[in-house]
Amino acid sequence: MSKIFWPTLILGIIILSACGGGDSNGGGKPHVVATTVQITALAHEVGGDLIDLHGIIPAGADPHEFEPVASDLKSVEDADVILRHGMGLDDWLDDTLRAGHIEAVTVTDGITPLQGEEEGEVKDDPHVWHDPDNDKIMVNNIAAALDAADPANKATYDANAAAYNQKLDQTKVQVQAIINEIPEENRKLVTNHDAFGYFANAFGLTIVGAVIPSISTGSEPSAQDTAALLDLIEREHVKAIFAESSVNPKLATTLASDAGVTIVDDLYGDSLGEPGSGADTVDGMLLANAHKIADALK
Repeated sequence: MSKIFWPTLILGIIILSACGGGDSNGGGKPHVVATTVQITALAHEVGGDLIDLHGIIPAGADPHEFEPVASDLKSVEDADVILRHGMGLDDWLDDTLRAGHIEAVTVTDGITPLQGEEEGEVKDDPHVWHDPDNDKIMVNNIAAALDAADPANKATYDANAAAYNQKLDQTKVQVQAIINEIPEENRKLVTNHDAFGYFANAFGLTIVGAVIPSISTGSEPSAQDTAALLDLIEREHVKAIFAESSVNPKLATTLASDAGVTIVDDLYGDSLGEPGSGADTVDGMLLANAHKIADALK
């Protein structure tokens, strides 16, 4: 009897272990990894307490310069759902995905990208989160990924997504009202790098130029670029230069001083605010930026 019992028992243990293998945290929640701080914030809105959420790029970090550590990649390997940005912003993920034959969900799928320049090449501009309509597409893609991974909670994920999309619609109206307070002739932006094209398109602003003329912060302007931008600022009567909280504002500050214009050095371009800042959600970030821009350009 023992010859039959023990192999059967061992087989049963193996089967039970295999059935529970996807639960990395032991609590029955799907383990979700998001690459960027914006995707982490959106995933939290959709998944809430039903998911075990790990964001890799933290608030305040520059995603263009980010390099993951071993624990980040281990979290990716153990994930039930991987939510990535794409458009070149989290290419560091590719090697881990290939090595483990792991699939990821690109939450920007379905968004029509603007084009930008990086090191002389035309590429998709990854800063899509500055348009609430794009954020709604990302929310829907996140909800679809969670629905597939955790069908039992599909109704809740879908309801959460719908509620946050409604909030994004309200935020769009609020941001537009704030921007409308700026005199039309002053609705011109000079930024630290080309991060606000989607915001400008969504809310009726004009991008005059950027201190770093690239969609990536890794590029450096030439002396000719800087001189041309100074001339442009004077010619267009630009009132302010906007630098981002995640990028060193030194060059932008110097340029603003040379041009005799205001410097705003805490706009949220590539990141969100720290927890409790009011800009730690995507809707909060959009409103915070709108207020900072309007206050400087009125």
